[in-house]
Amino acid sequence: MEPSRESGLNIESGFMSPMSPPEMKPDTAMLDGFRDDSTPPPPFKNYPPNHPLSGSKHLCSICGDRASGKHYGVYSCEGCKGFFKRTVRKDLTYACREDKNCIIDKRQRNRCQYCRYQKCLACGMKREAVQEERQRAARGTEDAHPSSSVQELSIERLLELEALVADSAEELQILRVGPESGVPAKYRAPVSSLCQIGNKQIAALIVWARDIPHFGQLEIDDQILLIKGSWNELLLFAIAWRSMEFLNDERENVDSRNTAPPQLICLMPGMTLHRNSALQAGVGQIFDRVLSELSLKMRSLRMDQAEYVALKAIILLNPDVKGLKNKQEVDVLREKMFLCLDEYCRRSRGGEEGRFAALLLRLPALRSISLKSFEHLYLFHLVAEGSVSSYIRDALCNHAPPIDTNIM
Repeated sequence: MEPSRESGLNIESGFMSPMSPPEMKPDTAMLDGFRDDSTPPPPFKNYPPNHPLSGSKHLCSICGDRASGKHYGVYSCEGCKGFFKRTVRKDLTYACREDKNCIIDKRQRNRCQYCRYQKCLACGMKREAVQEERQRAARGTEDAHPSSSVQELSIERLLELEALVADSAEELQILRVGPESGVPAKYRAPVSSLCQIGNKQIAALIVWARDIPHFGQLEIDDQILLIKGSWNELLLFAIAWRSMEFLNDERENVDSRNTAPPQLICLMPGMTLHRNSALQAGVGQIFDRVLSELSLKMRSLRMDQAEYVALKAIILLNPDVKGLKNKQEVDVLREKMFLCLDEYCRRSRGGEEGRFAALLLRLPALRSISLKSFEHLYLFHLVAEGSVSSYIRDALCNHAPPIDTNIM
């Protein structure tokens, strides 16, 4: 039977795995609204003078992203550095689903771990360099993974964590779709795929949060409440951040009424959702608000990654979350992030007046959009009741889920 080729949500959807080889074309039965982007990466961003990558003149030998330095013998980005280190330390083995010649670039580096690792070796990364680093750490001369308890809360540390944020292969049940949900039957498969993406992002979010300096010293119940109270905002903020590069250059004037609204939103690296699909699924308003009130404004501000990660920490460290046992400790950490961001704005932007306040003004809009999206989650029973808190607790206490970088 020939699958439907109608635009938007395809009722016979399968779904392209984020790990699929780049040459694989979307099956005709997949969700038409999703697109696997293989377009060339955009030009480098202009980093402020004091940004950690502002002086980098090298490309990552493996994926072509901007290199953060020479790691294990070759110039590489933090993502490929972390991937190679983890592969060697854990003695991981991979299999290629295609012909062992998958394209590895900035957009598609997470597709095939086998080919990514082989390219690391072919470009000159040395396994022994990783092993020597570990031996030095064991002797106490170098700690490759300093604990959050001895690390200062800073934008620099948050940038490091951002480069290590990972996609978990573990299947979660925080978001789910089943016969008992209110989702129309013909949309259950594509919405289920959306939930799978959301679950993986939540897993990565927990890993990120627990490694923030001093966060792990809070009472476990407070950690759970903070993550539970912010995960939806943080996911939407990440989507808005990633979607900036898909905005048309001519949309600098965000108030223009003569320009068609943006058509693509980036759910995760290499995976976009078209506006038509969002409209058919009943979330077109949320789609438009994320782009118009967040992505376009963030691009107009020329928000950089340092500002982005600082705002993420500020969103997480919300002392107004109900039920906190030690609100004061959370308040202290958030004030620290306010100071870090304010100092960064003054230092990197040459004293640009009002920048700190302009960045913070994105947060009320984010909260409003988050609350609206929650209405849809609960309306269609997509949130598995009780599983959010229990999963967060397990992940924090047992250091699960296992991570496999990176999602940058």
